[in-house]
Amino acid sequence: MATPKSKANIGMTLVILFAITLVTGIILHLKKHGIIIEPRSVIKIVHWIAGFLMVGLALVHSLQFKKMLSAMKAKFLWFWGDSWLVIIFTSLACLTGLVKLLSTIKIPNLGLWHYWFGMIMSVAVIIHLFRGISSWKRLRKIKSSNR
Repeated sequence: MATPKSKANIGMTLVILFAITLVTGIILHLKKHGIIIEPRSVIKIVHWIAGFLMVGLALVHSLQFKKMLSAMKAKFLWFWGDSWLVIIFTSLACLTGLVKLLSTIKIPNLGLWHYWFGMIMSVAVIIHLFRGISSWKRLRKIKSSNR
């Protein structure tokens, strides 16, 4: 069973990876608007690594809180729904990013789909984060009292 300390650390790491993924994704998208920031290849690699690490940790995070999320459905429907939006759009962004990365041919508009799934995911994650900060603070207090 995961300790409150490890859950809080995973949560903080998720926030950092999310920020890196979001910023590098927006920087990469700027090419569509005629703004190219170099070294583009390095930014792509950072985006991929941070994105895949984020998805992996998000999977661990969702498994850690699976029972809690199910129990919250009746009382906190808004948070429950937002959590599912995060799960769905993270999966879609990851899937389109993976296809984009591994495809040997250029699929029209796939990058735009990936971008929009990522933007919707980002809004849902920000809402999820702010609604979950109180829980994170409680986990940090438990960590402090266990010392």
